[in-house]
Amino acid sequence: MNCAEKSPLSSSSQKVQVQSCQTSDKGIEVDLLSKVTNNLDSLSLPWMWLRDHCQCSECFTSSAQRECDVFIGWERFSWEEVLVDTDPTGLIIQWQDNHRSYFSYDWLWGMLNIKNSVAVDERKYWSDDLPSLDYRSVLDTDIGLRHLVEHLTQVGVCKVIGAKASKAEAAQLMHRFAYLRQSSLGDIVEIKPSSNSNYDEAHLHTDGAFNYDPPGIKLVQCLDQTISPWEMIFVDGLALVDRIKSEAPQTLSLLQNNPVSYQYLRHDINLIASDPIVTLDSYDRLKRIRYNPKAQLPVAEQDLLNKQALQAALKQFEAWVEDQSQQRKLSLNPGEMVLWDNWRVLHGGSAMDGNHHLAVCMSNMEDFHSRLRVIQNKSYQRPVPQAREKKGV
Repeated sequence: MNCAEKSPLSSSSQKVQVQSCQTSDKGIEVDLLSKVTNNLDSLSLPWMWLRDHCQCSECFTSSAQRECDVFIGWERFSWEEVLVDTDPTGLIIQWQDNHRSYFSYDWLWGMLNIKNSVAVDERKYWSDDLPSLDYRSVLDTDIGLRHLVEHLTQVGVCKVIGAKASKAEAAQLMHRFAYLRQSSLGDIVEIKPSSNSNYDEAHLHTDGAFNYDPPGIKLVQCLDQTISPWEMIFVDGLALVDRIKSEAPQTLSLLQNNPVSYQYLRHDINLIASDPIVTLDSYDRLKRIRYNPKAQLPVAEQDLLNKQALQAALKQFEAWVEDQSQQRKLSLNPGEMVLWDNWRVLHGGSAMDGNHHLAVCMSNMEDFHSRLRVIQNKSYQRPVPQAREKKGV
């Protein structure tokens, strides 16, 4: 038989513990108690789902690619011939063909109770002061990197100080958790008023509204200034959307269900993307804001009444965004950087003049989330299988 060894997770480090376990022709019913929230979750685990998600290395490769096809021979499956056992940390299943699977309770809870386990639940409203970290700490230590990723996940904004005024330093910091995203202007863009006459941060917006997949994390570093620090303005889209939910749910419905188009046009580029301004996930939580009034195309809605209602919603949204009570200001001196979640946070800046010289780079959200999972999801490790026993021995 193939006996998958259990994860080295100890019972003291578990996030959940089993309360009851029952089998039927449909699968296994498990009640799990969260040690963090003290909530009791009932999970239904179908037989086919369990066999398809066996975590041993004979069923999955190290890169999480399936090695077995659960549909082959499944018509001969008989649940009465399956042996199920439990221990303090997980389920042990011996299938008809003597293959054995082990499922950590933490892993099951995380896989099937996504609403409670994804990092988005860790997001917080802003306090008076936005977080700040030392550049060398983030670049040289795992704990510094973890703090940066956690701040971007929870708050959505983080200032980094102590770096040299060099775009190479900015690139090094971004490379700590993601690949640099290539744009039409390059992967690291230097911003000077003389060479970037169209660069306008005066209006609060999110970047890449005209991209099918807008940038996830953005970094701005001040390279030089002659008079005053570069000042940025941020608005927390999470708090903004929750405010709209409470005060004007009909407005939120219009912003959520009507696509708005945005365009970036040059002689050799014509980018257009359409999406609602507010996108919520399946649990009614903010997933992404896509908003840039300066790049917005005319509303294409044909129905006059709906067009008028959408225009009114857009006007109200802009008023909420520009409400100074919602804004946080942050100054950057040479070398200092700020990173933010471009799907959550709207941003703007002081007027560009000959005083300022900036470096800008971005990453995809999927790369940031990848690093987040690597950092946070170390409580479960894929079991290592023992050698298969020869039949008849």
